[in-house]
Amino acid sequence: MIAWWLFYRWRNQQLWTFFLFVFVLIAPTILYLASVLLFPREGSAVESTNYKTHFYANHRAFFILMALFAPVDLIDTLLKGVPHFLAQGPQYIIGLALYTTGLTIAAITRNERYHQFYAVFFLVQTVVISFLIFHTLI
Repeated sequence: MIAWWLFYRWRNQQLWTFFLFVFVLIAPTILYLASVLLFPREGSAVESTNYKTHFYANHRAFFILMALFAPVDLIDTLLKGVPHFLAQGPQYIIGLALYTTGLTIAAITRNERYHQFYAVFFLVQTVVISFLIFHTLI
């Protein structure tokens, strides 16, 4: 939902180049690839899949993919212009830093308590940042 909200801001772009078209497709592609890693493939799963084992087998790739979303978002924001970037305020940079740091740690560690904490923290951070930054479509 947040990705849609972010990229909906391109709706008034008058001049669409192939570069911009491909760029706009990067974030949904990252999200799709990350979502593919969350669950075992249908045909290859044994009847009693251990989702915890599957998660830790794929957690590095999943969190690295999700961390790639931050630089893509930063470039996206800058492509919309410096005034747009500055209008996001300091909470934007703080949010990106927290997002990238948390995801990087999640990619490195197998600590179950960290992953439990970060699941809740990520949700809360996403909701708070969404209301602070993305309250309008301008």
